[in-house]
Amino acid sequence: MDSLELEAWALRLGEVQPGLILDLRTEAQFERARLEGAVSLPYNRFQGEAEGLARGVDLILLVDDAGARAAEMAVWLRSKGHRVQYLLGGMSGWRGMLEES
Repeated sequence: MDSLELEAWALRLGEVQPGLILDLRTEAQFERARLEGAVSLPYNRFQGEAEGLARGVDLILLVDDAGARAAEMAVWLRSKGHRVQYLLGGMSGWRGMLEES
């Protein structure tokens, strides 16, 4: 099974290509800047909506501010049978391209 942690360089270089990126930060944070193609699903709604979004997706990447909440939810989502990783260091450690509103 894949490691839960995903290093930012592997994502930047395209070595890992998730089918879905879920951003657990607040909607305001998400609107300011996000990973390309990410979907906003704030932490406080995650457990109620994540499985529906994850259905049929091969690899899910979770991102948050620093990595802790994404790690927590990666463990939870993996326990439900999904292939999932989280971005190590979160958006605070990301040095790649971003989408902005």
